[in-house]
Amino acid sequence: MASEALQTDDRQTAKTVSRGTDQDDLIELLHGRGQRVTPQRLVTLWELRRRRQHATAEEIHRAVLGELPGISVPTIYATLELFVELGLARRIETATAALYDAGLEPHQHAVCRRCGRVQDVDGRLNANAFLGAARAAGFEPQGAELIISGLCAECAAKAAEPAA
Repeated sequence: MASEALQTDDRQTAKTVSRGTDQDDLIELLHGRGQRVTPQRLVTLWELRRRRQHATAEEIHRAVLGELPGISVPTIYATLELFVELGLARRIETATAALYDAGLEPHQHAVCRRCGRVQDVDGRLNANAFLGAARAAGFEPQGAELIISGLCAECAAKAAEPAA
């Protein structure tokens, strides 16, 4: 009975906060884990998906403050990490910050060592040999991603400029 009331409350919260972006996957995953659907989770997912680009927790925080004035940066971090755990987002480590990406279609990332810019690189990674090696070492891999490290076009151009 309490579970039905919780799910009814969660559905009402989802209706109130929904922006037309399909968030049923989040609602279903949270209910499957016995967790609540909260406005913070819904708004954060909506903002991450709306951007269609990599974002820091601080960028997401600034974007949702108008709607959720009391939300804290640690809450955003915890929410984004939950999305990564649930398979709704990816976390990309750069030299300057952790970035979150709602793009789950197969793609890799090129990360600039100097400015931290991240660019999507389309294409699937054939990581079977690496996954097999990880299994042989006793590891249970769930997937593999390639991060290409180097300089973005802007930083490479600056590096090529002669010193004044």
